Amino acid sequence: MVIWFIGLSGTGKSFFAKRIFDKINKKNKPAVWVDGDEVRKYFNSELGYSKKEREKNSIFIRKLCKYLESKEFNVVCSILSIFPKHQKENRKIFKRYIQVYIKSDIKKLIKRNNNKVYKKIKKVVGRDIKFPKPYKSDFIIENDFKETHKEILNKIVKKING
Repeated sequence: MVIWFIGLSGTGKSFFAKRIFDKINKKNKPAVWVDGDEVRKYFNSELGYSKKEREKNSIFIRKLCKYLESKEFNVVCSILSIFPKHQKENRKIFKRYIQVYIKSDIKKLIKRNNNKVYKKIKKVVGRDIKFPKPYKSDFIIENDFKETHKEILNKIVKKING
């Protein structure tokens, strides 16, 4: 199973992915959490942030997730995922694919700016690079940062189990 968390920077992808990883890792089959930022840091640090370089990183992450799935791991992936074409292809290449879109208002994200991403001058998704509507998300979480994290996590777990 591959659980693919997508959304703009600061929406809570990594936060939710980590907690879901912790929950599913306790079951029989081991789980691996693949974080887009960490993959870039450790495997693709030579890549910049242009749309073309983001696409190369996205393809690498998808291949890594496919490899892990082939070794019988449950995979939790947190990634911006700005390529609906890749999301569509994910449904074909993974045995069981669940896409969770964490959606937040861009104005709130810029104001919160937790990762300082929105202060960058160029190549920021959501500002300079369009964040297209995701392709057929199985679950959409409207994260307005008011709902408790426990409630949102329970919604995700229910979707994964159901």
